[in-house]
Amino acid sequence: HTENSKKYLSVIRERTDSMRNLTEELFKYSVVVSETEGLKPEKVSLNDILEQSLAAFYSVFSERSIVPEIKIPGTPVERTLDKTALRRIFDNILSNAAKYSNGDLTVELFQNGTVSFSNSAKDLDKIKTERLFDRFYTVETASDSTGLGLSIAKLLTEKMGGTVSADYRSGKLFVVVKV
Repeated sequence: HTENSKKYLSVIRERTDSMRNLTEELFKYSVVVSETEGLKPEKVSLNDILEQSLAAFYSVFSERSIVPEIKIPGTPVERTLDKTALRRIFDNILSNAAKYSNGDLTVELFQNGTVSFSNSAKDLDKIKTERLFDRFYTVETASDSTGLGLSIAKLLTEKMGGTVSADYRSGKLFVVVKV
């Protein structure tokens, strides 16, 4: 009796956590979609924001044995963007890379404001890659994935006049942000 009860409680807890995560992501998504003026553009250093995002994911990458290869120029790459939105874009892309990378990650910031994130992704193909920015799409149905992270990244990037795209070549996923 007790073992079955523990098992059922564990399943219920897992489902509850999953629903809570989905609800939170849906709320965030609806805020992003409904905001028409909410962005606060200011002069920001892409170098700094990208470094902050990478530092925030250090423990996640360590847990998954991912040692990112990072290429950030020594001279500042500055743009007039919303700092919080930019950080959210980078965080969502890094979160996706942490979940689905096959153990590697390369992040490169170019002087023209382009940021490239690439990692091996054996579970992807061209068709799945084309759907990565679709709401609720996940490569695999993971309990900790809502399928909204990259969709939010795309919305925020476009709201700031930039573009984000994904490409799959030779077993690697490339997500490129241009702002």
